[in-house]
Order: sequence, then C-alpha cells, then structure tokens
Amino acid sequence: MLLQFLSTARKQIAVAYGQKGGKDNVAILENLVQLRHKFAKLLGYTNYADFAIEPRMPKTSRKILEFLEEMSEQLSDVANRELNILKDLKIKEEGNAQFGMEDLLYYIKRAEEFKVDLDVGEIKQYFPVGLVISGMLKIFQDLFALRFDEIKDVDVWHDTVRVFSVWDASSSDLLGYFFLDIFSREGKYAHTCVVTLQNGCLCSNGTRKVPAAVILSQCPKEFDGNSALLRFPEVVRLFHEFSHVVHHVSNRATFSRFSGLRLEGDFAEIPSLLLENWCYESISLKMMSGFHQDITKSISSEACQSLKRRRDLFAGLKMKQEILLCLVDQIIHSSENVDIDDLIKDLHPKVMLGIPLLEGTSPASSFPRIAFGYDAVCYSYIWSEVFAADLFVSKFKDDLLNQHAGLRFRNKVLAPGGSKDPLEIITDYLGREPSLQPFIQSRTRNSL
Repeated sequence: MLLQFLSTARKQIAVAYGQKGGKDNVAILENLVQLRHKFAKLLGYTNYADFAIEPRMPKTSRKILEFLEEMSEQLSDVANRELNILKDLKIKEEGNAQFGMEDLLYYIKRAEEFKVDLDVGEIKQYFPVGLVISGMLKIFQDLFALRFDEIKDVDVWHDTVRVFSVWDASSSDLLGYFFLDIFSREGKYAHTCVVTLQNGCLCSNGTRKVPAAVILSQCPKEFDGNSALLRFPEVVRLFHEFSHVVHHVSNRATFSRFSGLRLEGDFAEIPSLLLENWCYESISLKMMSGFHQDITKSISSEACQSLKRRRDLFAGLKMKQEILLCLVDQIIHSSENVDIDDLIKDLHPKVMLGIPLLEGTSPASSFPRIAFGYDAVCYSYIWSEVFAADLFVSKFKDDLLNQHAGLRFRNKVLAPGGSKDPLEIITDYLGREPSLQPFIQSRTRNSL
C-alpha cells in the first residue's frame, strides 16, 4: 500500500510540476514565436531561426536540426541501457514494470545512491575556499605559462577584494588584470560570473591597452578563524568562471570590438566547458583540495572518481531530455503555425525511447529559455559541450598540465578573441574538423 501511495503521489507531483505556467504560458510563447517570424521576414529571412543562427557557428537551422537528431540517435544505445537499469530497479522496488516520466528523476537518484559511493558533506570538508583559489590559480599559471602577481595596497570597493596582474611567464609582458570579489556581502550581486572592466586593444600610437575583468561570487567568509568551505558545484562554478577571466586577459585582438568576452555565442562557453574537466581529474583536483583541519591531506583518488562518475551517470537519458526541448525550440522557430503541445506529444516518445509525455503536461510552459534569452539557440550549450569534449580528449586528457599544449591553446584559441571565425580557430587547433564522437564515447564509457 505504501509503495502504491508513493507511486501515485510521485505522478501527481510530476503532473502538477509539468502544468506550471499552463496553457497561458504556451499561448504567450506561440504569440512570441509568430511575432519573431514577422520580425525576421521584415529583414528578409524565411523564418526567425535563420535570422538568429546566421551569425553563429552552425549558420543554418537545418545544420542544428541535423546535429540534434544525430546526437539523439548516437545516444540511444546507452540511453536504452540506462533506461533498462531504471526499469529493473522499479520492478525490484515496486513490482511494476510500467515506467513513466514521473519515475525518471526519482529512479535516477535511487540508482545513484547504489552506484556512487559519495558523501557530499564529507567532500565539502576538502574544499576550504582559500585553498581552492590558490590551487586554481596555480593550475592556470602552470598550464598556460602565466604568472599572477597580487597587487597590495590598492584602492578597491571592498576590503575583501583582491587584485592581480597577469604576465606572460616567458616574455614577462603584462597581459592584463583581474579582481577577485568572491566573498558574500549584503547588497552584492548574487550570482557567480565574470564582468569585463576593460577590453584589450592596440592603440593608435602602437601601445597596447590591456584587458581587465572581475570575477564575482558569493563564497562564505571565514568564521572564528576557520576557513569557509565550498560545495563541489561551487568549486566547478568558480573554475568555469575563472576560465572566462583567462580567456579575456589572453586576448590579443587588434580592436576592442573583438576583445575578451565579446565572442560569438556558441564559442564563448567552449573554453570554460573544456577546462571544467580539470575539476574531475585527480591530479588537478588534489591541487585545489585539502582537509580543512589538515590541508596536507588532499581529496582521495577514489573520491575524485566518484565525482566524475556522478557527473556522467545516466548521461544519455539526461542529455536526451535536453535534446527534446532544443528540438522543440528549433522547430517552432523555423516553421510557422506550429501547435507546440502537439509537437511535444509527437516528439516525446521518439526522443525519450518510447516514454510518453505525461498527460496534461507541457514542458514548454515552464522552459523559460525558449521564451527569452535563448530563443532559437537553446542548442548552444550542447553544441559547446561537444566541441569542448573533442578538445579535451584530443589535446589534454593524457597530460593535464602539459604547458606546451596549454600555451598552444592560449595562442591559437584564446588569443584571437572574436577576430576570427570560431570554427576556423578550432579546426586549425585540432588539425581537422571537430567531431561529436569524443563526447559520445566519454558519456557512453562513464554513464553506467
């Protein structure tokens, strides 16, 4: 009786969540899409997707649809194996083989409990904020042949803000500056992000204006002499955002317009997603960790493996859910008069391996990226992940701190900024066309 009650309650909660926003939001979205198509036609485009995508890496909506469909197909084998594991677990726990969308997240979490030996509270004790920052700075210095010098006694907007100059380790050329404003305080912007303070460029007199940026976060402060501790997702987020800082100060574009983070949208996240991999490898993670009561004791290799396994577990099913919504976004913005609810009902079982859409729900009603900010470009993050995986596997995976590879990446990928075509930059660095196979293979290898 209890299991039946829990199953029923799980479905009721999933349906209620899937109705968030409801028909009103779907109607608003459909109206927005039609207005976007009208706007695009005024500018001479066939549809809004072609307008939005023309300046981006894929160039056409057709290319994106082909990319998403190929991704979905390539992930089907591993996703089917993942789904069978979840179905077996449900039979074992409930004696019921019928598996719906209401069961997906619940049984993924249940399976993670069995398959990943990881105590999140214990892991946190190995990430004192000061040690994470010093280790992170060392990794970037060693990998990219940089030198960070802290500047003391400088006027800043708060006494917890630190300022660093960035130098080329070989030539001793000044490359730029960055501010670390990472501790929480009242009234401060709440998200972890990078803000550009000055773009780099070549001045008319032949001198170079160097770039400057600030990384903002909300890390807890020291308390009673004890260093504050970071959750592992906060470590990854800091590392990701600091990658943007390094991208910004490494830029050598002639014009400010192409400097730093003024990059084509699909390209902007590729270096940071590439460098996130260092947060899941033992050699680099140990450089950023140490038990808060004895920092000489770094995180264990087993814990590093568990963190990576947790990231990749059931990656096929998780990615297929994202692909589904990206396909919806692309189709409604490349075709007119599409009934969004009918489209999702049709696509859902095809993408999600036969699992039907929950009756009465509409995922589009509570997926804000389609409505604003990422309209017609929801695919971008998956696209960036695929390129980042290819770069990591091809150039860094076997030697994470190879300075020759890092310096070449800095000069060929980071330095041009927005002054060159992103696909040309990556193809030149790889020595071939990018491939989605490294992404598929890495997710297949680690997902189960």
